[in-house]
Parts: sequence; C-alpha cells; structure tokens
Amino acid sequence: MKNTVRLLAIALAILFAIPTVGLAANDPHGLSPAADMTFLPHLAGLRNKVFKNQYGQKKHLSEAIIMRGSEIKDGKATVQPGGLFYLSETSHDARPFMRDPFLVLGEHAYLVDLNSTKRVFKDFALKKGDRKPLGDTGYRLWFDYSTDHYEKPYAELAVMSPSGGWPLEFPISTVFPGREEVRKLSLKEGLNSQLENFYLDNTYYFGASKYVASKIDFDDAVFESIEFPEITDATFSMQRPIILEVRQEDYRFYGDKRIYAYRQPDGFMVKVTDFTGSEVLAEKLVKPTSAQEYKSRMGEKDKYNLTIPELDMRVEIVMDPSFLKDSDFVPWATSKSHGYSTGHFSFVVYRDLVTVKNGQDWPLDSRYSVVLEPNLKTGMLQRLLIENNDVLVFDNDNDSFDGPVKYSEIWNRPAFKVVANKFEGDVVRNLYVRDYYMMRTDNMVMWADEGRTNLDFFLGSSPVLEPMIEGSFLTRLADSSYGTVVEESRFTSYPKIVPNSSFYEPDHTAPFVPRLKGLMRKTSRNRKREKLLSAEAIVIRGSYVDYKNNRIVIPPAGLCYTSRNARNIRTLAGESFFLLGKRAYLATFTSGTFVRKNLDLDFWKNQPMGDGNLMYWQDEMLGVRNKALRYTGHTYLDDRPVASLSLMKYSGNRWGAHFYLAQGFNEDEKAGNRYYMPEVFSEGATYIVPEYIGSNYVKIKEFGTPSIQAISYSFNKPKGHSLAVGETAKLGKFTLKLNSFDATAGTVGLTLFDAKGNHVDSKILGPLNAAAKELLPQHQDVAQTMQLKYGSVMAELDVKKPFKDGKVNLYFFTDIQELERDTPFEHDPRFMVRPDVCGHCYQLNEVLLDNPETIILDKEHPVYEGPRDENGKPLFTIVVDSFDGEMVHAWHIETEYRKKHYSTENLAFRPRNNVDVLVGVNGTIEGFLRLSMLPRLAFKDYWRIGQHAPYEKLSGSVNTGGSAHIRR
Repeated sequence: MKNTVRLLAIALAILFAIPTVGLAANDPHGLSPAADMTFLPHLAGLRNKVFKNQYGQKKHLSEAIIMRGSEIKDGKATVQPGGLFYLSETSHDARPFMRDPFLVLGEHAYLVDLNSTKRVFKDFALKKGDRKPLGDTGYRLWFDYSTDHYEKPYAELAVMSPSGGWPLEFPISTVFPGREEVRKLSLKEGLNSQLENFYLDNTYYFGASKYVASKIDFDDAVFESIEFPEITDATFSMQRPIILEVRQEDYRFYGDKRIYAYRQPDGFMVKVTDFTGSEVLAEKLVKPTSAQEYKSRMGEKDKYNLTIPELDMRVEIVMDPSFLKDSDFVPWATSKSHGYSTGHFSFVVYRDLVTVKNGQDWPLDSRYSVVLEPNLKTGMLQRLLIENNDVLVFDNDNDSFDGPVKYSEIWNRPAFKVVANKFEGDVVRNLYVRDYYMMRTDNMVMWADEGRTNLDFFLGSSPVLEPMIEGSFLTRLADSSYGTVVEESRFTSYPKIVPNSSFYEPDHTAPFVPRLKGLMRKTSRNRKREKLLSAEAIVIRGSYVDYKNNRIVIPPAGLCYTSRNARNIRTLAGESFFLLGKRAYLATFTSGTFVRKNLDLDFWKNQPMGDGNLMYWQDEMLGVRNKALRYTGHTYLDDRPVASLSLMKYSGNRWGAHFYLAQGFNEDEKAGNRYYMPEVFSEGATYIVPEYIGSNYVKIKEFGTPSIQAISYSFNKPKGHSLAVGETAKLGKFTLKLNSFDATAGTVGLTLFDAKGNHVDSKILGPLNAAAKELLPQHQDVAQTMQLKYGSVMAELDVKKPFKDGKVNLYFFTDIQELERDTPFEHDPRFMVRPDVCGHCYQLNEVLLDNPETIILDKEHPVYEGPRDENGKPLFTIVVDSFDGEMVHAWHIETEYRKKHYSTENLAFRPRNNVDVLVGVNGTIEGFLRLSMLPRLAFKDYWRIGQHAPYEKLSGSVNTGGSAHIRR
C-alpha cells in the first residue's frame, strides 16, 4: 500500500498539471520548482562524474542549477531569496579523512573537514498536507498523508532539506504497539493466521536523526521532538593533494617548507618549518588516519590533522598498504580497506583550502550564500547549495543575472548566467542559461507562442531531482505531445534470459503508454463516500529475442495484467476494483501471515556475470509466489554495517521503502554514540527480527509478512436492504429471513432458504461489539462473523449503521465468483491468478493475471491475445508487425472498447531486442517508472530537441515536422 495512497492525486496530474503547494511563498526553501518546470539534463558546465576516494570507493558526483518559486506579473518576474541556486551532490556522503571528491562550481575538489551540530525542535505540530518550516534551518516537515488500520491512524511524513530533497518517507503512529513487541510473537514457520496487532512505533530512528511523535491523527500530527544534524562549516581543497612518504626523525620538503615527523607512543609529532628548518611555523601531535569512521567524530577529528590556515595547508598522515592503492590510480577491490600489516605512512598535504559556512556569504560573491546539507542518516556532507541572497527581478530591460563566481586557476568568473526576456503580461517567451564555457541551453520556454507563467527550471542530472519531481513525474512521462517515446535497446552478444520473470521489473527502456482505451481507470466511492481510484495496466517483462531460433520469447510470468487501487481494497466497505474491464466488488478474502525462520541473505547482486545483468538468485522466497526478500545494499555508521533490505512483490515492485537493519547501537550520546538504528524492523503486519547483520551477509532469526490466498467478488453492485424480524428478501435464487436481532449485543440471526423453501444455512452475525470494532474491517475472522456466505450469494451486516427504526441494515451480494492464488483463471486457463496483498496488513492490493507457460512470437505466430473474459473476449492483443529474426522493428498492442478498435503507436520505433512495455497507469506501473525516472526524463528531452521531435505542439495529434514516420 505504501507509495500508492498519493496515486490518485498524482494520476490526475496526467490530465492536469498540479502546481506545487506553497511555491508563491516568500521562503522557497524545502519546496520544489513548479510542476511544469523545464527539465534539461545536460549543460556543458554542469559535470556528472564518477571519481574514487583514497580507499577506492566510487562517488557519483553531479551538479545542477535550479530555479523555483518564481512569479511573473505585468511583464516582470521575481525570484525570492533561495529561489535560484547551484547544487552539487555526492552519492551517499562525503566525510573528512576519506579524500572524498566533490564538485564545486565545476571544479574537482576534495572535502577535507567539516563541523556539525544537532538541531532539536520541541512540540512541533502540523496538519495533513503541510510542509511546515523547521525554524530558520530551511528544512520542512511534510505531512504527506494519513491512512488507517482498524480505523486507527498512522501517517507518512518526510523531512525535506532546503534543496527540496528528502531521503525517504517514514511511517509513524502513536496508537499501536511498538517494534520491540514483535519479539513476543510465537508463530510457526509457514502460513499462520492473521496477526491481531499492528506494529508501528511512535519514534523513527534514522542514524543521526530522530523523530518522536506524541500524537498522530488523521489530520494533525504533533511531535514531541525532532532531531537532525546540521553542518556549520566545511573545508574543501581545490587541488589534488601532495603525497610524500613519511621519513621518521627526518623531514620532507614541501615547496619552501620542511615537514618533520617524530614518532611518539600515540602518534607523530608533526612539525612544519621554513626552508632551512630554523623557524618552526607550526607543530602538533597527529595520529595516522585509516578507514575507520569514528575518527570523523566532532570530538575526535582534531587529533588527526595539522591545519595551518595562514599557510594554506593541512597535513594528515595516512597509513597505506605496501603497494599504493590511492584514489583514482589503483582502487581497492573491496569497499573497505584492510591489510595494513605491511604498510607505510604518507604525508598528505592539502592546499588551496576554501572554508564555507552554512548560511554565510559565498567567499567570492556576496550576492550568494552557502547552504550545507548533510546526509540525515550519517550527518556528513551530501549537498552544497549556493543560492541568491536577495530578491531577483527580471524584465525586458534587466534580463540577465550572473551566477556565483567560481574558483579557477585561470579566471575566477561567474559559473553561469540566467537570461529571461520577451516578457508580455504574465508570461515569458525566452529563457535560457549560459555556462562558463559560453555554452547555452535551448530556449526553456518550450512553446514560445504560449509562453510560460514562471521561470522555474532544473538543469543537470542530480539525483535530488527525484524527490523534487515526485508530484509531477507521471505527468511528464505521460505527456503524449511527442507521441510514444521509444528508447534504444541495449543489444548484447547474449540476451538477458531468465526462466521465470516473477519478481522482476521490465526493461528500464521499455516504452510507456499511459493511456489506451479499453484499460479502465476510474474513481468510485465506498460506503463512507471516500474516493478510490481503480486502474488496469499491462506489463511485459523479461522478454528477449532468441535470434538463434528467429523468435521472440516472453518467459513465464512475463505477460502481466494488473488491476490495482490507490490503496488496499477492504471488505464491509462496498469497495471495488476492475477485472478485465468490468467493475468488481470485493466480498470476502482469505489471508494469513507467512513466516520464515533462520534464513540467510547474501549480498551478491553486482553483475557477477560481468554482462550488466543483475542476478537475484540470492533472493529468499516468502511463500512460493508471495514476496521475496532481497539484500539491496549496505552502508556503515561508525564501521557498523547497516543493511538495506527490500521486500519484493511478485509483480516486481518493491514494497515501501528499504528496511534498514543494524546491530550494536546505543542511544547513549554521553558515551560518544552519534548514531542509532533499531535492530528490529516492524511496520504493520510485516516484521523482521535479525540474528546477525554483516556487510555482505544477514542472518534473520524470524521474518513475517502477510499473504493473501483467495478473494471472492461479484460484478453486481451489492444492494442495501432493511429487514424487520420475520421479514424475508430475495437473495439471488435464495430467500433470506431475519429471525432476530439484538441491537445491544450487536447480533443478527439469519436463515437462508432455497427456491423450494428448504433450509440451506443459518448464522448469527456478530457480535458487533467494542471488541469487534477494534479489529474491523481488516481482520478477516472478525469480518467474516459479519457475513453469511453460501455459494454465490452473501448477506453482510452494515457495520456502520447496523440498526435503525427497529430494522437491520444488510447488504446483499449475488453471483459471487472466486479467485484463488496460483490457480488457472476460470475463463482463460492460459493465465494464472496471482492476487497480491497490502504489505502493512492483509487486504487485497492487486489482482495479477500472468502466463504460466512461455509465450513464443515469430513470423508464423505474430499475434497473441491477452486474458479473455467470460464471453471469450480478450482485453488486449499483442501484434508483431515487423521482425527480422534479430530485431523487432514494429509491434503494437490493440484493444476493443465500445465496439471500436484502438491501437498503440509502434512500440519499436527504434529496433529493439525485446517487447517489454508498460501500458496504463496504476501503482505497479508507477513503481516501475520510479526505477528509471531520471534516464527516461533525460531521453524525453533528447527526443524533444532531436530530429525526431515535433517542432510544434498541437492538441489531439502531433505535427511531426517532417518526421511523419513516428506516427503510423
């Protein structure tokens, strides 16, 4: 269910651009640019590089220029302070003593030092939807949404950094048992009954951050305390360091200075003198550094360096192995360095030192100030922002503004220039950025005739774009102005072949078709009048061209029909979903808790075959086709490994955020502990109790997660009936009689008779008392006490308004059908039924139909029909138009809706080696698109400016501007 509650709002943005809340506010910090901002992934002066630190660890560095919160009125554009900023970001973080590289306005630098503190806020309250500032820090707390279990609230929140990025959303509640309570569970291995409790803490720990809630309600949240790290200043070296071998009791020349090292019991006495050695300029006892992370603690780090600001030098002594495995030269084979037994010591001298302070002016340009954003888990530097200090005004007379002045060995000059002109009323028609290479972007007003109502843009390929664009990425990817954008396939000598596509995602270059008539996507209301979005989609995954046999192969589970709601689908609520184009109403369900004990997880996903093909054979199955547990990564907090696990759904989607597990942490800050991560994970009915957590191996003592086995549904909308004692009503081919009821006890006596008046079933519904209400509607055993089901009919008690005016309110279901996990679909045995469950609880989340056998497409068999309904009509048809045995040149998907035929465009405009595709928009499609969001958006920009792009935006159709072949 996680990451899908917002789907209704996000999906509606496919038709209507949703402006970001609060963009017109005076303080844009923590907010994203406008939903219709221009995104360009490349500009020559913005670097996107991978470098290594001194231990060979890869660091992905990226830069971006962002404008946000701009407004245009009466021919004038205004940008508030913090609205225009340069951003430099590193993967994970950069920390002292690691020689971590960093980009500073296009220059390759190294982070050498930082100082940090902790910000604490007490009694912080906000309302649902708020992105409330946390004091003057530039951070905001975002109350994204709240949902319920047993009609009790829990919420999803995120801390948004000044740039607008956020690491993750965290669930939190104040009404459920905490995570440690799962240790008291006593469940057998295998399938168990549902858990009564829902486990969710009121405290969320995230390394150096901690959020303690005192009250979480559906519309309000109050936090007792919020703690997160804040970097006060950081020092960069703008040059590659000088490395000199340490000669004990002797010296090394560094320019016109000498550096001595005298061995002491607890380090080296480092002395810097003039050229002759007669004048001591500075001296200090310095301990050697190595890969251990505790050395970067605020109370420790001063012991490991000699910094002389007036001489522009910082001296560290680094312990190296006997063979120099240093930085970009010869990297370590593993992520951590070991084997110092035959090592040697080196002076590492950093120069061209630049210290910047959080919230203070950029040293070369007082028009801009510095923002230092830490990684909220580690407290170390993740992003550097340089933002405007004053309000900026653009008009036709003052149409440009220089970016901050950059450091350079040749010429300190502005890093970029923003130009905006051709203002007319409340729109602008010309907007571009020129970098320090004098290269410029295209006009970022894509449709100049229409103009734009703001100047917001994002230039660069920084990962911070992902959270910034969270609310509008579907709108962008679903934009059909250019037709269906088809990326190139990545052909290899051997195709990526898997025997079964279960738990796999489609190719990240798979075409995305957001709309296709025949696939339903509509909202409905349940009995509480809540709106629910239901949507169907098609996914093909794991397909490949078997060129040796001149055929296209879709492996088992590769062709998926998926129907999913914006949140889980609940009984006793009149909630519905689509099944092969028809609205179906959920009647009952059968779920349980699947438990694995003493399982081992290896970390081994990094392309062991060397062909770029991710191998997931280390996954541990939690039931045959329920979920799979995957070890996706690890980090270190003071050298303790923090494992990142993912719970993979059968559909290939990841459930929720990563699970972070760690051991050995203590909250006692007085003992020098700066991090805390909980050992046990619990979120709702999913929990993990680890035995051992290592950097490449996790042993789990016990893991439990929900599994849904079957559902009952009807295409007939349940109808409400009110009966007094002794009254009867038709229920399909049967007659239902109300024998008795007790409004105080909450019980109802029913009897069912066949057409001849013979008794066939009786049941006392209820009791609908306080104990039952505590477990409704999610607990199936209690829910089923409110229902009388016989064959294909069912009567259920209206649990919200059961009694009125001496009568009992009931709902009648007729023509009920069954869907059971891992059984052939009743109307088309070519497909198997794979219902999926909400990860937090036990409710129906998704209905999947997929192929249990391999599907072969070739020249003799170019057509394959999707799943058929009870009338034998397929929902869709796959058609291969042109295939030469090695490359798919043309193929499409067809549907029929209201006696009209519809077709996608050619889904292989560029020759492809597979027929993977995403058609429609629901939570499953959304999850897949998140995996490839940035490259997809970047390719759409290439498509826009490339020769295949339409040069003019039209409604209804696309003018291809001489590239008519992109339309069939």
